[in-house]
Amino acid sequence: MAQRILALELSGDRVRAAVAERSWNSFTLAGVYDKVRADDEADLTGALSRLVVEAGQPDIVISALPVDRVVKRLLDLPFKDARRLHQVVPFALEEHLPFPVDNGTVAFIRVGREGDHTLVMAAMVRKTDLQQHLDLLKKAGLDPKIVTLAPLALAAMLTRSKNGNGNGAKPMAHLVVEGDESSTSVVLVDLGGTPRAMRSVPAGLMMSDGSPVTQDAAAPILNSLRQTLLAHGEEAEPTEVIVAGAAAAYPKVRGMLSDSLAMSVRDGGAFDYTGLFEGSVPNGGKFSTCIAMLLGELPNHPLDLINFRQGEFMFRGRVRGDLSPFYTSGMLAAALLAVLIFHFALGVSAKLNRLRRVNAEIAAVAGPVLGETDPANAKVQLQSGIAKMNKRLNLIGGNLTHSPLDTMVAVSQALNRRFPVQMTDVQIDSQGLRVTGQADSFTTVDQAKRALDKSGYFGSIEVAHAKAGSDPSKVDFRMDANFKDAVPATDREIEE
Repeated sequence: MAQRILALELSGDRVRAAVAERSWNSFTLAGVYDKVRADDEADLTGALSRLVVEAGQPDIVISALPVDRVVKRLLDLPFKDARRLHQVVPFALEEHLPFPVDNGTVAFIRVGREGDHTLVMAAMVRKTDLQQHLDLLKKAGLDPKIVTLAPLALAAMLTRSKNGNGNGAKPMAHLVVEGDESSTSVVLVDLGGTPRAMRSVPAGLMMSDGSPVTQDAAAPILNSLRQTLLAHGEEAEPTEVIVAGAAAAYPKVRGMLSDSLAMSVRDGGAFDYTGLFEGSVPNGGKFSTCIAMLLGELPNHPLDLINFRQGEFMFRGRVRGDLSPFYTSGMLAAALLAVLIFHFALGVSAKLNRLRRVNAEIAAVAGPVLGETDPANAKVQLQSGIAKMNKRLNLIGGNLTHSPLDTMVAVSQALNRRFPVQMTDVQIDSQGLRVTGQADSFTTVDQAKRALDKSGYFGSIEVAHAKAGSDPSKVDFRMDANFKDAVPATDREIEE
């Protein structure tokens, strides 16, 4: 779900705002708004409420303090460690102030590095002024996640958008002038994009009707611009002046600056912002500072904004669509899932390795008999092969307990050639002997039975049947003789 981000700038009797919609991979400028305090309203609460109704309820709010309420200094500190910076910056800033910082809130951002040194833009606002700002927004139902310094964000945005155009233009320093009827702020950004100076003047360059102020009224502002350029001449050569805020909408104001400073002056709203926002971006010189603050919430490479919501003023609200409170739980769950997957993979790997070893052993055992075969079918193929071999052995008598040859010798010795018995069929199996033939009488059949019994080679001997044959002088008979260790002939017949 897309998040709606509202950036607010409160100046005198006017509220300006810009709204962006952010998803995980897009950042779109949704609109800009301008509301003025009504004559019967004591403060800007009404204007803020009307703006929220028109722009829609935001998920994230970024607001800017008036520049005349903030003390700014560029500090050069001889280390880069972030923890030490948080410890040292308030005391380093206090050295440049005629009063202690105990009653103020200090914030800073790193704006550059030179060797082992860190350039820091530090700022301080009195706690009472910050609390009044938060209370005013709270009346309109707004709780800003970031309270920042708009001119510094504006300078960073213009530097990024210009450098990101890829138009091959010669690098230049920027003197960013942002102002309206009541105040003017100045930020000097060097060729590398590092802010070198920041000043504010409690006076405007324009009248309420948009016409420029007189030379006498503009003198403090123009003198401040000249002093800034002279103090940083080597770092800011060549320099172009960029006008933003309400003054950017009036060419006469830009003409006055150009004539007074003898320098080229550009409208901040004329910069190409397509590399920062998706879709079309209107000429927003009047709303440049608000648009710049939105970039603090870019999905990728957001601007680093000074944030006065520190310490007792820390933002403790919840942001719709912000999953950061669940990051720890999500990371623990992901780690647990990774352990489970790793454990499962190890188990599968061990089982596969064991299966490979078993298959190799099966192939080693069955290979000499079956050749190359699937280990999964080796048992079935071996059983089938054994059954076929047994069948063939049965046919030749090779797997019988009593050799057919020995059996025939025993029968031949018991029933010699002179014995009046003619055998027409002889069957030998694992149980014994079955003889079918003819004799000259029933007495001869009985004598043959006794002769086989006397040989000692057989166990039980039974005459299955004996009857007169087709030849009246012959008797047909069938005799079953079991081996000594075989089951009786009657049991064998039941099995058959």
